[in-house]
Amino acid sequence: MDLYRAESSKITTAHQQRQAYVYVRQSTVFQTVHHRESTERQYNLKHRAEALGWSAETIVVIDEDQGQSAVSAQHRHGFQRLVSAVAAGEVGLVLMLEASRLSRCGSDWHRLIELCSLSQTLIADEQCVYDPRQPNDRLLLGVKGTLSEAELMTLRTRLFEGRWNKARKGQLGRPLPVGYVYDAEGGWVKDPDRQVQDRLTYLFDLFRRLGVARQVLVSLKAEQLKLPVRVWGGPGHGQLQWKEPTYSMVVRRLHNPAYAGAYVYGEWEYDGSQRSPKTGKARARVRALTDWPVCIQAHHEGYISWEAYLANQQQLKQNNFLSTTQGAVREGAALLQGLVWCGYCGAKMGVNSYSVREHRRPSYICCHAYSEGAAHTCQSMTSKPVDELVVSLFLAALEPAQIKISLQAVEQLQQDHQALQHQWEQQLEQARYEAQYAQRQYDAVDPNNRLVASELERRWNDKLVALQTLENAYAAAQKQSRFTIDNQEKQAVEKLSQDLPAVWQAETTTDIERKQLLRYAIKEVQLDGVTTPGKITIRVTWHSGAVTEREIDRTKVGIWAPRTEQNVIERIRDLASTHTVDEIVECLNQVGLRSAHGRTFRDYHVLYIARRNQITVTNSTNRLPATLSYR
Repeated sequence: MDLYRAESSKITTAHQQRQAYVYVRQSTVFQTVHHRESTERQYNLKHRAEALGWSAETIVVIDEDQGQSAVSAQHRHGFQRLVSAVAAGEVGLVLMLEASRLSRCGSDWHRLIELCSLSQTLIADEQCVYDPRQPNDRLLLGVKGTLSEAELMTLRTRLFEGRWNKARKGQLGRPLPVGYVYDAEGGWVKDPDRQVQDRLTYLFDLFRRLGVARQVLVSLKAEQLKLPVRVWGGPGHGQLQWKEPTYSMVVRRLHNPAYAGAYVYGEWEYDGSQRSPKTGKARARVRALTDWPVCIQAHHEGYISWEAYLANQQQLKQNNFLSTTQGAVREGAALLQGLVWCGYCGAKMGVNSYSVREHRRPSYICCHAYSEGAAHTCQSMTSKPVDELVVSLFLAALEPAQIKISLQAVEQLQQDHQALQHQWEQQLEQARYEAQYAQRQYDAVDPNNRLVASELERRWNDKLVALQTLENAYAAAQKQSRFTIDNQEKQAVEKLSQDLPAVWQAETTTDIERKQLLRYAIKEVQLDGVTTPGKITIRVTWHSGAVTEREIDRTKVGIWAPRTEQNVIERIRDLASTHTVDEIVECLNQVGLRSAHGRTFRDYHVLYIARRNQITVTNSTNRLPATLSYR
């Protein structure tokens, strides 16, 4: 009774003439869905407002902040609307379940109390009504806000340290990557499905050989091999499915340290100064591998070694086109693309491509100084003479090892064929099992239950069609000898491996393959065409640590430009004394002669050639010199 009188004494008619705001909030969507009792208690505050003298029409419920954290008010639009209404003097009473519902941030909480004091707004919970203008109530509200903030910090610290303590022991539960399952003791073991194990091993072997994630994807698609995935959410939650490979699927598996047998925690760090505008959560940023707080090697059996994982990460980094990396191998005639560095300033050199003019070779160019504001580029030179020298050094360096290379090439080719055939056989075995399982399901159903029987029959037919398609593809692959290598092919590979220049010059060898071969032996090439005028100093650094230095003459400007054949020039000289320009053009085209660019002759072609070779021609019947009229 005394408490009711105390509350009534604080509530005046002026308060009741304004609206009562009920603020409803839960921190997460999970709490909103599963912690229904707390939500119901907050909505029931409407009845408390009615008991305090407010009519139902003047009670406003703010619940758009459901699933939002109270750490900050920036992302809580409902709280912002409440503060605006209080500042405008439209609110007589603010009801919340407890102080933590309104805010767990001290600055937001005390700002609201200050606004309520200025606008003569009351604050109430399930037990009491507080008037911020009264010193005792103001002090009590301040203590409640401080306790709410301290409570959040205590809970966070307790959970945070408990989680990290468990993670440091490698026991914190994490979603398992595809290829692993939990054993009876909660440890990580490989998936008992041998096809899953072999397919993941095959993926890592492909990347070891190809070195580019996209090439791995292209190879998997070309061989019609699928990748295992684990379904998350929905009716098939936790089940294993086989899907067409995508680039993101390949890259995620290459980046995941779990496949190297390591337990890792803390790969991401969160910056509180940068938060999501929708949820208010701190944005995540990936940590460098060397900064991972928890990295337990040999935690479980891996598909690759830790050293192989580090090598893969380095290779993936090198495939990015940065100023400090080689970049992935790409098409183009510049064979040293990604390997050339400026020997004058030390920056990475790029490639100028002249794909529009196919007769011109690309060139290596250093634009670092120019991009920093210099008046000119550092240096540039055509790629052809540089590539020719480096290729000759490469072939000479590998000449003693050709016999060993030939043996390894045949052995690797046989292993690749066997691994590919094994993948196909496992895929066929899985398809046969699925078709047989669908048949068993169909046979087990009551034939009179047509609704179920027809659906199971359709599924059985789909599995049979998929099996038939796979068997046809497998038969075609066998017919094309994609899984075997005969003696004739073996001898051809051995012969080609012992004659690397022939392999290099073969029309079937692409520029991408030539670039990849160079990268196996060469770490970088430094070019300096500035220090010595007219010369280019080439410094080749090999992966073995050896360094080879050579110097070549710089190609003169225009040396590769197309030139008019000498017999055409002599023909023009013979005709100039008796024919006009138009007549000369007609004579040249009649006998099938062409210009330097392979085009039929026009009058300006003849005039240009005549002026360049000091030939006097006339362009009219009055025999005026063409040089005078041309000027």
